[in-house]
Amino acid sequence: MLEDKIFQKRANRIRNHIRETDSDFAFLTPSPAFQYLTGLDLEMRERLVGLLLTADGVPMMIAPAFEVSNLSSGTWIDKILPWEEDEDPYTLILRALGSKATGHSVLLDSRLPLGVYWSLEKIIGGFKSASSLTPFLDKMRLIKSQAELDLIKKAGRIINDAVMLAFSKAQLGMTELEMKQIIHNEILRQGAKPTFAAVQFGENSALPHAHPSTRRLKKCDIVLLDCGCSMGGYNTDMTRVAVVGEPNDEQKRVHSIVLEAEQTAIEKIVPGLACGKADGIARRIIEESGYGEYFTHRLGHGIGLEVHEPPYLVRGNSLKLESGMTHSVEPGIYLEGKFGIRMEDLVCVKEGGAEVLTYSPRDLLQIDV
Repeated sequence: MLEDKIFQKRANRIRNHIRETDSDFAFLTPSPAFQYLTGLDLEMRERLVGLLLTADGVPMMIAPAFEVSNLSSGTWIDKILPWEEDEDPYTLILRALGSKATGHSVLLDSRLPLGVYWSLEKIIGGFKSASSLTPFLDKMRLIKSQAELDLIKKAGRIINDAVMLAFSKAQLGMTELEMKQIIHNEILRQGAKPTFAAVQFGENSALPHAHPSTRRLKKCDIVLLDCGCSMGGYNTDMTRVAVVGEPNDEQKRVHSIVLEAEQTAIEKIVPGLACGKADGIARRIIEESGYGEYFTHRLGHGIGLEVHEPPYLVRGNSLKLESGMTHSVEPGIYLEGKFGIRMEDLVCVKEGGAEVLTYSPRDLLQIDV
């Protein structure tokens, strides 16, 4: 869903990096970084698919011959080197690169499988050097373009609709899995890709990453929905909380503390703020309210092609936020055996303050059944 020129610009930055590091080529297999450069969202399987980049040549993809028609329709890359089932695909890489008596210097994605590394090293006669391309790619991916933000926003509007629909359809006796299906179906109906839906009732909401189960909805339950979907490969991630019936005083108090921590952190997020300090802003509010030991995870994570990617808003991280970085803000309080409340929104760091990219009300919603 992004224009070809965006991918071409990204590839040219990698080609310049190959030249600047005096490397011979870069090689990537299916991963988020591969998707960032090709537009293809693929799983790494037993048949080799790879992207080969050199400083001066055109980008090339190596792929099984029977997959070429399908892959070519989803990528801007014109040159695809097909290999048949009875061929060694690594010979195509050697043919494209040529042999080099002193060995090749290569840049590799950190998610490249070890078996691919060994096979590549063997076919080209050993590496002169092998370095990670990942830090350079991660730095590129940290700053989101307007086109990327537009896709994240579209996903955010869809997840808002799906979550609010699920709350409206809640019924006593419904299982967590049944509510998850409502969310999943609405995402598909709106043309997005479901990525995850943590649906947690009652005491299960005190487990930050519990999987939906056959636990049934009861009166007075907290209902925590942490859900995401993707548009054009770009993700959203949002958490909202409701209660079945009238909330009790403890539920209202915990929700108000979490909401204050989230809102205060969002208001303070500006370029130049260290990730660790952002975490501290929210954590201090929860600690001063007497619930510090019940906030058990970091404040947030970056989001883009992956649901969790840099930057990470965690204690000790000195990385400073920059305009265009996109991440979650998600403080929580978890009272094991009782309930948990987390509020999560996505923001994009801007010069004038954070732009919120998720759209549902942050109130402690009430489910009337």
